[in-house]
Amino acid sequence: CAASGSGPAFSTAGDLLEYLLQLGRIPRKDGLLVTWYHAANKKSEMEDALKSNGFLFPSPTVSRPIMAHPPAIYSDNSFQEWLDAVLNSSRKGIKLDFKSIKAVGPALEILLKKSQEVDINRPVWLNADILEGPNVPLNISLNASTFLSLVQEKYPNCTLSPGWTTLYSPLFPNQTYTRAMIQKMHDLIRDLPQRVTFPVRAVMVRLAWPHFSWLLNQSERYSLTLWQGKTDPVMVEDLLFIRDNSRAEQIYYDIYDPVLSQFKEMACMFG
Repeated sequence: CAASGSGPAFSTAGDLLEYLLQLGRIPRKDGLLVTWYHAANKKSEMEDALKSNGFLFPSPTVSRPIMAHPPAIYSDNSFQEWLDAVLNSSRKGIKLDFKSIKAVGPALEILLKKSQEVDINRPVWLNADILEGPNVPLNISLNASTFLSLVQEKYPNCTLSPGWTTLYSPLFPNQTYTRAMIQKMHDLIRDLPQRVTFPVRAVMVRLAWPHFSWLLNQSERYSLTLWQGKTDPVMVEDLLFIRDNSRAEQIYYDIYDPVLSQFKEMACMFG
């Protein structure tokens, strides 16, 4: 979802699909047309990512932010270097995936300072798991009030991406998202001004669809980003069910091949 060269002015809080339409990268507002590039952290990974078509999805960590996704805690790339390189050589959208609350304030300070120096001119999503979700024995979520307060204070011109911590194993009984979990999230963010895309574990979504359908109906600002753990047995039939029961612009699909390719083929076949 990127193109080189200059483009029209665009707010970092703007709609990702509208941005891609303006760039001519997609023909219509459909979350299925967005692609992703994960773990664009180390310099070599970042360089590969900049050559790709994906929405950049890295992880700033620690108080002097570097780009590293746990279990990695070291990197040859600082957030400042990463941001400069991405802004200087691409038109890619950015999704920052925070795994440490200590990294949020310093990273947003860098982002704010950069936005005062140059026009970032692309969507910026700020992602963190801020509530406890299904099958998690210990609460490892980032502090919700701290994360949301830092965003409002330091970089409110964004799309929020607040999620739930989850665990899944096909070897054990698994719960799914409950109405109470969804209601608690909605209570936290309903009065905030930003667009919001909720990252949800795709393998669990169909069983909880009545709750997520309710959530999407609460605001035009809301969307879901379905993501897949590398070994999660996501079914094409479940993705088709979700697509059939939502609007195309409400759902993004961060899913691995071959499931994603099979899903796209089936979605095109059935319109």
